[in-house]
Amino acid sequence: MRKSTVFQLTGGLLIAGAGLYIFFRDVNPGILLKEIRQTKYWIILVSVILNPLSMWFRALRWELMLPSRPDTVRNGLFPMVMIGFMFNNIFPARIGEAARAVLLWKKNRFTVMESVGSLLIERFIDCLMYASFFFIPVFLTSSLSSLSFYAMLMALGVGISILCFFLYLFFPSVFRAFVEKIIGFFPEKMRKRLKKFSDEFFSNLDWIFSFRNVCGVILYTILGALCSIGVMFLLARGVEAFGFLKSMFGVALAAFGAAIPLSPGYVGTLHSAVSGGLKIAGVGVEKAGAIAILYHAIGYITVTVIGLYYFFSTRISLREINEAKQDLDR
Repeated sequence: MRKSTVFQLTGGLLIAGAGLYIFFRDVNPGILLKEIRQTKYWIILVSVILNPLSMWFRALRWELMLPSRPDTVRNGLFPMVMIGFMFNNIFPARIGEAARAVLLWKKNRFTVMESVGSLLIERFIDCLMYASFFFIPVFLTSSLSSLSFYAMLMALGVGISILCFFLYLFFPSVFRAFVEKIIGFFPEKMRKRLKKFSDEFFSNLDWIFSFRNVCGVILYTILGALCSIGVMFLLARGVEAFGFLKSMFGVALAAFGAAIPLSPGYVGTLHSAVSGGLKIAGVGVEKAGAIAILYHAIGYITVTVIGLYYFFSTRISLREINEAKQDLDR
């Protein structure tokens, strides 16, 4: 086993353990279990449906964001999304991103950099969305006012990022010229390759120049987000004064917890982030813990089962994905 793999596994387990310790240290296990058992079966069923539905909207958005080339194929993206998130659920270090890049390259004939670039742009848009889910409820909900400073920082970051999108829309040549200038500092042998990679990466932003595609990306982003918010809202059913805004806040915290690297399946990090955030929002300790566990478990099981089904239907090996992951890390 490679040293890097051992480091990732060890680090992942330590981070997950720390997260679980933070999650369980103030929780009464008996009351926590009672809160979980009180969840209505119809809520779990609807949540099971909403999870893959959000992934379907993600796949539709991905299709709009991919570069337009006549020799590529744009179908079969939903199975790739499910396989990617399934791998993230099972393995540490976000190996699912490598799986999606490999599948897009091998099956749909996009280049490696086009594949990686599309995932980076997708992740960037998700960051903007979840940051908005954080600062909007904080600004509009008095019980979250203690987080106003962090909300202002996030709002500023989102505003600057959106401004950069607009600037690229009107002045794409300036951005490309800046990148080419940076490439010029590299040795001559590397310049051609870097120039090719930069062109392929920028091709993932071509959708910005189509009003229809921009509207589609925004629509599918919102619809996918509403699925996650719906799950959080349903799981918190019965909690006093827990409405749409606090559901947004809970989803934002879940995303922040899931963004912490190495922890396999977001175990520990997601639980501690969600329960901690919901406690700030006024939810009782055990109820917050029950929501965190169910939110994670429903998504984890649903995505993993569907992802495994699609994975065994493909002709790609774990070795290919691992090699791709190493290439992406370089």
